[in-house]
Amino acid sequence: MRTVVLLSCLNGARFLREQIESLLAQTLPGVEILARDDGSEDGTREILAEYAGCGLLRWTEGGRLGAAKSFWSLLRSCPDADYYAFCDQDDVWDADKLETAVRALRRPDDGRPALYCGDVRVTDAEGNVLRAGMARREPADYPHALFRSLAPGWTDGCDRAARELLCALDADEAGIALHDWTAYQVLTCLGRVVFDPVPHMSYRQHADNAIGATRRTPAEVLRKAKSFLNGPMRNSRSRQALCLERVYGARMAPEERALTAAYAHYGTDAGMKRRLLREPPALQLPARFLFRVLVLLERL
Repeated sequence: MRTVVLLSCLNGARFLREQIESLLAQTLPGVEILARDDGSEDGTREILAEYAGCGLLRWTEGGRLGAAKSFWSLLRSCPDADYYAFCDQDDVWDADKLETAVRALRRPDDGRPALYCGDVRVTDAEGNVLRAGMARREPADYPHALFRSLAPGWTDGCDRAARELLCALDADEAGIALHDWTAYQVLTCLGRVVFDPVPHMSYRQHADNAIGATRRTPAEVLRKAKSFLNGPMRNSRSRQALCLERVYGARMAPEERALTAAYAHYGTDAGMKRRLLREPPALQLPARFLFRVLVLLERL
């Protein structure tokens, strides 16, 4: 059995060694590490070269692609394996993380492509636990996935069939927002998702996190609202749905295809906008209110 860990790095020298050591300590046999440097300017490449020189990982480097395209490049170019896992450069994995994921992906073996994801414990830069978990308690289904992901995507692991399904999408052409959110959406729609409520890794919080696990303070809520209204997340869900419709629409069941179209085209189709307002995903009150506001303002 062969499992490939896909590690994308950018200026991660501060914590990279600890993460790599946690990967090397995995109890699952047959684990390989494939890393890509996304244009680091610190000592990241030197660390990767050091481990590669000892035969402990393989790595490549290239121009700055951004996290989503960098991870997708790794996924599409990696060697054939039985299982694959996304990995961030600054976290720490428990020794049983991959073994737990593979065990979950193996059963039930119903032939559908499968994705594993789970909760995480949140720590500070020194590894002190701040929160025992952070995953939302929502169904792992496609209607919710079109709005947001249930669990942190850096817990993701998938089987060979899921990788083949995901590789149908060209990140350069599609313009995906987030690699892990995309994988979650595709597999909730066209495969199965196994969610593990027990954390098997530590999600480190520090000043340079690309995406953080900050608490819902008024300032953080306001920052996110601005991002949705006129920032980088504006229309991110409708753009993502348009990508899914273009690449996977023909494979979707009629209901999933119709829901995807509603997200993709509600800004130009009044009937689709009414459907989203009438049938929002089953979210808690603040998120349900935000969903309707984004639809009304055409910022979804």
